[in-house]
Amino acid sequence: MMKRHLFIISAIVGILSVVSSCKKEDDLDKIFYGRTWYMASGKIQGQPIVGDNLKKFYSSENAYYVSFGTETVTGSLEAGRTFSGTWTVDGKARTLHFEIHTTLSTNDVMDRSLYGILQKTVRYSGDENILTLYADDYNYIGFSAKRSESSEY
Repeated sequence: MMKRHLFIISAIVGILSVVSSCKKEDDLDKIFYGRTWYMASGKIQGQPIVGDNLKKFYSSENAYYVSFGTETVTGSLEAGRTFSGTWTVDGKARTLHFEIHTTLSTNDVMDRSLYGILQKTVRYSGDENILTLYADDYNYIGFSAKRSESSEY
């Protein structure tokens, strides 16, 4: 009888260990599908976006955002500079990739850098309130669910 209880307890502990060690998958509906994200921060070549470049994020309601459809992505850098394409995501591995079909023509160094980060995005972090898209550890863009000059970061 004692061996049976030990076996049952061991089995329960084993099952709980396996279940608790499973990596949870992000809720992609809450984070991406049908959502618009507003640029709020970031790093370009390891340098934080600050000063006048940071102020650009709040210059217009029609600038510096990314919108996710079911399979398509659209967005804007400076007002009038839009892009579109497709995207794929893996909520368990937290990977994200864009295939942007638009060519960006601008002389603005920051916009070209942001566009390059979006084209090279490989992963994301965040939830339904804040989102960060990473090309690598030195090049990423932070987004907010709301357009606000007071960053949530």
